[in-house]
Amino acid sequence: MEQGEARAPVLREGMIYRPLVDGRVYMYHPRSASQILDARAVTALQLCRGQSLSGMVPEVCAVMDCDVTLEEWQGFLDRMARSGFFEGIANRDARRRLFDPGPIIEFITEKGRWLFSTPVVVLLFGVLAASLVQLGFNWETFVNAVESATGMHPFLSVFLFYLCFVPVGLLHELGHGAVCGRFGGEVLEVGVWTDSANLYVSSNKAPLTTARARIIYLAGGVFTDMLVFFLLLNIWLRWPSYGTLIFLLPQALFFLQFSYAMEKNSDLSRIISEWTELPEAEGRWGFVKDFLKSRPKSSAEWKRAAVYLGSIALQLAVAATLVWAFRHATHVKLWSGAEFSVPFWPPLLYLIYRTLRKGATKLSERLMKPA
Repeated sequence: MEQGEARAPVLREGMIYRPLVDGRVYMYHPRSASQILDARAVTALQLCRGQSLSGMVPEVCAVMDCDVTLEEWQGFLDRMARSGFFEGIANRDARRRLFDPGPIIEFITEKGRWLFSTPVVVLLFGVLAASLVQLGFNWETFVNAVESATGMHPFLSVFLFYLCFVPVGLLHELGHGAVCGRFGGEVLEVGVWTDSANLYVSSNKAPLTTARARIIYLAGGVFTDMLVFFLLLNIWLRWPSYGTLIFLLPQALFFLQFSYAMEKNSDLSRIISEWTELPEAEGRWGFVKDFLKSRPKSSAEWKRAAVYLGSIALQLAVAATLVWAFRHATHVKLWSGAEFSVPFWPPLLYLIYRTLRKGATKLSERLMKPA
């Protein structure tokens, strides 16, 4: 059975340490996950040479320059153990490092300072408005194309819907990273979540000390999405095909249904939290539950409530519009000889996709747990 806890830990050989601003350190190993830690915590980790935890505590307290209990130290080491930082303990972290995007971000922040100006932000919102207007004028064509694509290639469409969103998701994360770099932060790695196959960008956000910087950082991904949406839509309008549509479809659905959704840890939810200086609600339905129990009492709480309620109302209206748009029966071909007509087929196929993805994620999380 693999060891899952750190009892007499030995720090893995070959660890790489990169000093960062504000007393932070980027710590990683080619065969383990990475962490951004306080420099004192890294020094304390370097004390792990196989001795007992109780014997380490006095040294740890001296290095950390604060009182650390045995339970606190044990909990910290167990978290580090899941990242595979100790000999004999497998990496159970769901993240895997792919490459260092630092040079790309440095080039953008140095050569493209104009990208972070107010006129560009206004232009991006104009681009988004233009995209939605274009989609509206071509709505019937779009609906018919989606029905045809999902009817003729249902299995392939589910797979490609997921696959085509991966590079777009990476651009979203790099948008966050570029803003982080512009405000003095450091972008350290691009990696993949093994439990969902989604890409991520890891950054040192310690220099983002003002609410304004953090809000712009959170908005950076959506700003990138606006431009990508505009480009993908116009590529499809210029060269309509199954290939161009399947790239456009997840991005179109994102803006129509999810970009403004108040999910827990979503960009908008965190932006509203920074703006109102209130903690995030537990998702939109968690907010509704709390709202029905107790009405807001301060102006900040009413601001947050207005955004949440507006988001929920808009999301429900758009969802109803999308379902109604695909109400007509779609001719579906599963394989030769298996053909039938199904009303509301694209929304139903998307529901199947979400169910499969959720099941795959839960299975991956279960497999990642220590024995």
